Amino acid sequence: MTDSYNSSANVGLRYLRLFEAAQDGILILDFNTGRIQDANLFLSNLLEYTKEDLIGKELWEIGFLVDKEAALNVYKEIKNSGYVRYEDMPLRTKNGMMLDVEFICNSYDVGSDKVVQCNIRDISDRKKSERKLVVAFESIIIAMSKAMESRDPYTAGHQKRVASIAVLIAEKMGMGLDQIQGVQMAGMIHDIGKISIPAEILTKPIALTDIERQMVRSHAENGYQILKDVPFTWPIADIVRQHHERIDGSGYPLGLKGDQILLEARILAVADTIEAMASHRPYRPALTLDATFQEIERLAGNTLDPEVVDVALDLFKGRELIKEILTH
Repeated sequence: MTDSYNSSANVGLRYLRLFEAAQDGILILDFNTGRIQDANLFLSNLLEYTKEDLIGKELWEIGFLVDKEAALNVYKEIKNSGYVRYEDMPLRTKNGMMLDVEFICNSYDVGSDKVVQCNIRDISDRKKSERKLVVAFESIIIAMSKAMESRDPYTAGHQKRVASIAVLIAEKMGMGLDQIQGVQMAGMIHDIGKISIPAEILTKPIALTDIERQMVRSHAENGYQILKDVPFTWPIADIVRQHHERIDGSGYPLGLKGDQILLEARILAVADTIEAMASHRPYRPALTLDATFQEIERLAGNTLDPEVVDVALDLFKGRELIKEILTH
C-alpha cells in the first residue's frame, strides 16, 4: 500500500489536486522564455481567461503591471535572484478590470528543467479597507488642523504651507506615494503641540524670555504625546516629534543626529525653515527669497540634511513655485 501511495503517478495526482484546489492563483512559467506553461483554476477564474488562453503568453500579455517594460523587468529580476515578492501590484483581468494582487515567485528545478512558480493573491478587498482607513486618518488630520486654525490662524496657515513645500521635496526625491502621503499628513499638523501654548506667547511681537522659549520648544514633544496613540499607517507622531531635530545633534527634544532622524522629519525641517524665514513673524519681517535660500544653503550639512537642501534649492531655483505656495 505504501509503495502504491508513493508511486510517481499517485504523487503527481495529489500535487495536481493541490494545484487545482489552491485558493490562490498559481502560474508555472518557463524559466528561459518567461512564457506561461500552466495556470490553476483559481487564477483562470480570477482573470476570466481560460487556461488555454493563458498558456504560451508572457506576463505582460495578461496585464501584469499593466506595462510591458515593467513586467519584463520583473521577470528579469526573478531570473537573476530566483525570488521576488511584490505586495501591491496592479493586475488587469480579461475584461479590463484592475485588481490589486500580492505576487510571489520562486524558481526551482523539476528534473532537468528549470521553472518559475508564481503565486498570486487577490488583495483588492484589503486595499479598499486600507484606502477607507487612509480617508478616515485624513479626516482626523483635517479636523486637527481646523482646531488649530480656530485658535491660531497663523499656525494653521504655516502648517499648510510647510506641508505643500515638504510634499514637493518628497516627490522630487522620488519617495513612494504612501511615504509622500505621510509627509503631507505630518506637515499639516507638525505644530499641533502649540495648542498647549498660550496664544499671547506665540504672537508676542518682541523677543521671548528663556522660560517662554522653553515653552515654545516643548511643542514638538507635546505634539508627539497628542498623536502617539493614534494608529496612523505612517509614523506621524515620530515625524512631528523630530521635525526640530538637527543633523549635528543641536536640535530638540531628543538631540538626534544624522540618520537617527527620520527622512520625513529631515524634509519637514527644511520645509519648515524655508517657510519660517520667508514669512512674516510678529517679531520680524520676512526675509527675501534670495536671502532665505542663501541661509538654507549655508545650513546644509550643518543643521539641515544636505541632500534635502540640494533638492529644495533645485526645486525652487525659479522662485515662482515657492512664491505661489507662500501666498496661499
